[in-house]
Amino acid sequence: MASDLMNIGATGRYYKVQPNGKAETGLSVGDRVVTNGGTYQILKVNSDGSYQSALYDENITTKNYTGKYANDYGPYSGAQSISNDTKKDLSDAYDYDYSSSVSRDKYDEVLSQRPGSYESSYRREMEDILDKLENREDFSYSLNDDILYRQYRDSYMNAGKLAMEDASGQAASLTGGYGNTYAQSVSSAAYERYLQQLSDRIPELYQLSRDAYDAEGDELYRLYSLYSAADSADYERYRDSVSDWENDRNYYYSEYMNELANARDDYYDRLSFLQDAADMESSDYWKNKDQQNFEEQMQFDREQFEDEMQFDREQFEYEKAYNAAKLASSAAKSSSSSKGKTVTVSIYDNAVEAYEDGGEAELNMYAEKLRGSGYSSDGINDVLAYARKYGKSSSSLSSLFGLTSGKSGSSSILGGFLSGR
Repeated sequence: MASDLMNIGATGRYYKVQPNGKAETGLSVGDRVVTNGGTYQILKVNSDGSYQSALYDENITTKNYTGKYANDYGPYSGAQSISNDTKKDLSDAYDYDYSSSVSRDKYDEVLSQRPGSYESSYRREMEDILDKLENREDFSYSLNDDILYRQYRDSYMNAGKLAMEDASGQAASLTGGYGNTYAQSVSSAAYERYLQQLSDRIPELYQLSRDAYDAEGDELYRLYSLYSAADSADYERYRDSVSDWENDRNYYYSEYMNELANARDDYYDRLSFLQDAADMESSDYWKNKDQQNFEEQMQFDREQFEDEMQFDREQFEYEKAYNAAKLASSAAKSSSSSKGKTVTVSIYDNAVEAYEDGGEAELNMYAEKLRGSGYSSDGINDVLAYARKYGKSSSSLSSLFGLTSGKSGSSSILGGFLSGR
């Protein structure tokens, strides 16, 4: 790893090395380039645009680097037809998380306020009452266990004893103070009457005990009903609070989702706009390229044509002089073999010019003029053949360069090429 001093001038920008193993042009001092063999930091930019660099960290390579490259422009990164600014805008758009622009704090706050599970305030009381009802013994009645009976019994037995003693005393007074069977019978009857009264009380005491047992059960049921009603009311209030919470939750969730949908639409609208701009920029680039290629091809074709014309002109001048010399020599040797005047060099030039101005029609008219002037047929035929071979008609030149077919235009160009003017 390089010295920590390299961090002082670092720009924080990381660039991915190009496929050719070199850093792209236009980087600055402090930029870092990630390669297969480690990350290098640029220390100096030379006058020719090359760099002086030092190894910053051999462990950070293109295979394990997880950060963002400053020259990574997404799907358009390799497009030469798009500017770096446009590619950078597209890269930022692709990396942008539109959901981060929408706050869900209120929704999260409502979620955190969800009511807990319902807990009854009367559960323990209700369970106690149910336990008493479930474990309550069946009704049974015991006279000895009945306090009221014991009170009645003591009271009636005491009253019976008093009545028996009183009856025995009264019976003894009637017999002069001596006890007898009558007295015993009377006193015993008085005592029995009180015991009978006690026995007559037993059904009443049984019913009272039964009523008390039933009343105790009724009271337990009543208390349970009260607690149950109170618990039901609490539960309804709890359900209302849950329902209110669910309404708030659904409302803020819907609000959050609407904001998220709007953010998503805005994001894709901007992305679509950037993509359209990139497509337009690319289209303009390739149109300019096509126009440039077309102009270069036209220039190449024009130069080729001029080279051919120059060759033809030189060939024309040579053959013209050669033919003129040959004709002159033939005329000198035998004037009898020539039936007419001998053609001259200027006649060749005029024939070529006529052919260029008007094609075959103009050339034939010029030939008739020569015949009328008394030139030999052989000479005229040589001139015609020569004009057709080295002359260029105006229609063929216009189609080649897209020029007008006016006589003066084509004549001036071709006249210059062919006659050397």
